[in-house]
Amino acid sequence: MIPRNHAICVAVAVALIGSAVGADTAGAARSYRVRPGDSLTAIAHTYGTSVQALARLNGMNPAETLLAGATLRLPGAEPVLESYRVRPGDTLTGIAASVGSSIAALARLNRMNPAETLLSGSVLRVPGRPQPLAAYTVQPGDSLSSIAIRYGVSLGALADLNRMRIEDVLPIGRTLVLPSASLGSTLAGFDRSSVRGSIYFWSQHYGVDAHLVAGLAWMESGFNNAMVSPTGAVGVMQVEPDTWDYVEQVLLLGTTVPHDTDGNVRIGVAYLHHLLNVFGGNERLAVAAYYQGMRAVQDVGFLPGTKRYVDDVLALKERF
Repeated sequence: MIPRNHAICVAVAVALIGSAVGADTAGAARSYRVRPGDSLTAIAHTYGTSVQALARLNGMNPAETLLAGATLRLPGAEPVLESYRVRPGDTLTGIAASVGSSIAALARLNRMNPAETLLSGSVLRVPGRPQPLAAYTVQPGDSLSSIAIRYGVSLGALADLNRMRIEDVLPIGRTLVLPSASLGSTLAGFDRSSVRGSIYFWSQHYGVDAHLVAGLAWMESGFNNAMVSPTGAVGVMQVEPDTWDYVEQVLLLGTTVPHDTDGNVRIGVAYLHHLLNVFGGNERLAVAAYYQGMRAVQDVGFLPGTKRYVDDVLALKERF
């Protein structure tokens, strides 16, 4: 349950820290062993080629399903890579989506286990992003979040591309660069009419681990948006009225969010994202603050019952 009172804290850093960190070419074709979760699109993007070229090189149909363990031939050029500094709340899933790669390919690039927890401040190698293909002029009433949703890209990816913080106010008339089609489809296709679909969409949008959000939502309500607590907390994420107002007015810069299932999930995820930033990416402290209150956690630590709540949420995270 989200507490009724909390201080205003904003702490988000732009994460993309460098230009290309390395590229070279080799004359001979190389090989790549397909890992679970890979797609031809993601592999082609990672290695700087097209799906059609990769399919032709391997004598396959571009729509063909890849089998884990299969070996693909790759064009000779090495991929251009960039450095990405991990931010609080980042997940390998979210980063892979924001750069148009697969989890497996990104893990392979960084010689890590796809299930490994990311440490805030660590630096990953990521595929160089395609050049932006479009520009957008900010209109009255726009926010970075609303533009990101409209074009189907994560909020963090759009902020990084324009070297902004996600809470920055957009002046009317400013020109933003938009991701190419391959990046602009990272949030497309999720059915937000279902609780799980909504959780995944907003988790990707705000760069929060969807498994953590699902565990928290199940702990709070069992995914029941009709639930109302004795203190007035409502919905899937059990949001208090004061918290809803705080997220709309402060974190979302005056955006009005519908009071439906999808809106409830959005408010809860946006607030959890905020708490993860406040506590430097520490999931235990962020979940404790969601339940107990940010100020109370900062001032006195865990109150009786909070540790059990946090342990239960993190256990549920592993089940989703």
